[in-house]
Amino acid sequence: MAGVRRGARSVMKWFAALYVVAIVVQVFLAGEGIFGLNNIKHADDCDKGVAHCIANSKPLDAHRGLGFFLTMPGALLFLIVALLAWHPTSRIRVVSIILPFLAFFQMILAGLGRWAGGLHPVNAILLLGLFGWLAYRLREEQPEEAVATELATVPTG
Repeated sequence: MAGVRRGARSVMKWFAALYVVAIVVQVFLAGEGIFGLNNIKHADDCDKGVAHCIANSKPLDAHRGLGFFLTMPGALLFLIVALLAWHPTSRIRVVSIILPFLAFFQMILAGLGRWAGGLHPVNAILLLGLFGWLAYRLREEQPEEAVATELATVPTG
């Protein structure tokens, strides 16, 4: 089981960094999609309300597509990796297990409407910060084998 945990921790280190990059891309796609909306340029032409116009818009499809993969299969895979890794540091373990739930909640927030949907970008900032922190903490750790080798070669005398 130690080999599985070591492998899962290695995967989690790269997975967290990949999520940081993907969230930055998501922010770009959201901005590009919002500023590319035709109804923003011609707001008077959308007579059904802005929420209806945005919900059926094509410019946000890239943001929705990547968001689906980050919140559904990506979050589930990250949760599986986090549970397999079962990090010995409790703070890293708790954050790595909570993050997939926050990512899944991101999809729910997007569909809740105006006021609750306003928490969608706030949750994205929280996710970016926590994934960034997790990636940093996992990268600064030494591999278990290197620590064990150092402990074994320390002179006792």
